Amino acid sequence: MIAGRNVALIGFMASGKTSVGEALSVRTGLPFRDVDGLIEGMEGATIAEIFATRGEAYFREREGALFRGLCEGQDQIIGCGGGTLMDPRNRTALVTRCVAVWLRASAAETIRRIETPGAPMRPLVKGADPRIIVPSLLRAREGLYQGAELLVDTDGRTIEEITEEIRLALDLSLREEP
Repeated sequence: MIAGRNVALIGFMASGKTSVGEALSVRTGLPFRDVDGLIEGMEGATIAEIFATRGEAYFREREGALFRGLCEGQDQIIGCGGGTLMDPRNRTALVTRCVAVWLRASAAETIRRIETPGAPMRPLVKGADPRIIVPSLLRAREGLYQGAELLVDTDGRTIEEITEEIRLALDLSLREEP
């Protein structure tokens, strides 16, 4: 179903884009490109550190340029940042070069995930009450995700269940064993 396009995993923070992208890559053999992870590698700093030292605008510009560059490729899985689609240029690249899969998590599930011990620090909720900021940010961004070609609810589901739903819905072949 992706026919020379990419699979782009979109959704709010902690919706599972990285975990599902990695698992889908293992199942299908398609390469996985995690936008946030690639930026951290290029910058030698975590997303939280980049926000703190360079600012959100700097991060968003880097994020957008990287995402649009990845979209020029094909037959890969791209894990987008939660705010990647705020930039209209990124939405255009998504629509023209990717099959968008919205990993949807409720506000309550998102809060549970970001408050799990060992979870990555999320710069947009740093110093704020997640019970206030998460529902507000989620409402503000949901409209950006609604154009996805596939919607997958993630609350209460395993990575394996989510991955298999995506694989089957997009008719992605299983990785051939060597």
